[in-house]
Amino acid sequence: MKIYEALAKVFHTLDFGTCFALLGDANMHWAGALSDFGARFIYTRHEHAAVAAATAYARNSGKVGFATVTCGPGLTQVMTILPIAVRARVPLILFAGEAPLHKEWYNQMIDQAPFVQACGAHYVPLHDPDTIAQDVINAVQHAARERIPVVLGVPFDLQKQDFTGDISTLKATFEFPTLDVVHPNLDAIQSVAQLLQNTEKTVILAGMGATSDHAQKLIVELAEVTGSLLATTLPAKGLFHDKAFSLGVAGGYASDAAKAIFERAEVVLGIGARMASHTFDGGRLTPNAQVIQLDLEPQEKVQGRKASDIQITADAISGTEALLAACNGQPSKTWRTTAMQGETEAALTLPHFTPTTDGFLHPLAVIETLQQEIPKAVHVINTSGHCAYYTAQMNAHPQSHYTVIRDFGAIGNGTSFALGIAERYPDRPVILLDGDGSVMMHIQELETMARHGLNIMSVVLNDGGYGSEVHKLRASGATLAGSVFGRPDFASVGRGFGLAGTTATTQDDIAQAIRAFLNSGSPAICDVHISDTIASPQIQRIKH
Repeated sequence: MKIYEALAKVFHTLDFGTCFALLGDANMHWAGALSDFGARFIYTRHEHAAVAAATAYARNSGKVGFATVTCGPGLTQVMTILPIAVRARVPLILFAGEAPLHKEWYNQMIDQAPFVQACGAHYVPLHDPDTIAQDVINAVQHAARERIPVVLGVPFDLQKQDFTGDISTLKATFEFPTLDVVHPNLDAIQSVAQLLQNTEKTVILAGMGATSDHAQKLIVELAEVTGSLLATTLPAKGLFHDKAFSLGVAGGYASDAAKAIFERAEVVLGIGARMASHTFDGGRLTPNAQVIQLDLEPQEKVQGRKASDIQITADAISGTEALLAACNGQPSKTWRTTAMQGETEAALTLPHFTPTTDGFLHPLAVIETLQQEIPKAVHVINTSGHCAYYTAQMNAHPQSHYTVIRDFGAIGNGTSFALGIAERYPDRPVILLDGDGSVMMHIQELETMARHGLNIMSVVLNDGGYGSEVHKLRASGATLAGSVFGRPDFASVGRGFGLAGTTATTQDDIAQAIRAFLNSGSPAICDVHISDTIASPQIQRIKH
């Protein structure tokens, strides 16, 4: 047995689920052996797509993501997705191979460790044949324990050596750390409970650390007891989609009406949330509020700004239970008036828009149709870029069927994330909402969708360029050269890759395309022509 076969057997025993792969000299024999053992693979057309798909798969499965690319240029292709996975705290194993140990010169040779470490990920060179199998298990445990991407470098000449060890004696298992149960300081809880009860204008903000069913129910109850409004971070969007007195998502993607309510808040309690800068719109969202963070790792300063005035170390469930115990039976001031119920409902309603005069759809007209046509059982993926503000205004979709990963602010990830989500939920239709500039970056993955029969529809909001740059340049009176490219015929491109391709110039076109996709169960792409004259509120604020 060769070392690559022994390693393949170890990985098969570890049972990560699907491996997202693009093969080359440094990983193809190992991947072939792993496939022969029965592992499932999704073979992408680009290395970035493989790692991004694994990232989305891991984020939604609770498993360690699993991907493989070849060494050298195969690894350098993933420099955008690695920081995203690091910042999103996604556990990931990337088998990258490594240049041969016993060649003085190799065309694809690069010092891989500094590259990986610059992205914030962990690099493990596997060079010792005697410990290599155990080293793999240790690396996997590190990824799971620290919730971090780990890249494995295995020289491919070493992989072809005979394996002399005995993997039958190895314990090829790993464990995620048990969900931390951290009980809060009761004096701190009592103080915060009194603050919530004695303050009228309070908001409870839930993050990804509070998305379990139990935590969600407790937070809803706490909000009712304390008369607080509800909100979420962007990654937790949809957690309170069917609850009264919800403001939806906090931060720059909040509606203008929601921002007007946030601005009046006197106390904000964040539960299981990082309190990131964009969640508070750089400090503009709640300028007069006292901010409390209840989290396993609360911090006074986050991303260069003061994020909270009071920090309570606790898990979301234990901390919320303690607050409920301290508040129950005690009178509270409340922001939950009949008038406020009307305000919060209005804040989650699409604002009025005037149809465009250039013959293209208003972005809000597109969102109006998407909200009407996409069932809650469909998994929706939101991405980055100018169009992401508009797609974030879909406020009726549940968090369990909604994914957004934008921790590095990069476009070009949507098609890859869709691969991972569709593989994670094979019984769910998946609809990706993305911009034309983003889709063009990895358009080749449409072929991956078709080849693997993944049930994905890509809805492309096509404004003929890079929307954010167009609006910023136009506002400053600068040339639009380099930001406007014209409108590619995505429908024809999709059909060329084997998808159902349609072009939508009306809201009815969009509705018909979605219905056809849902009835077919086959991958599709809908090219929606939107106006480039409508700047999002975020961009308008920059202009002024």
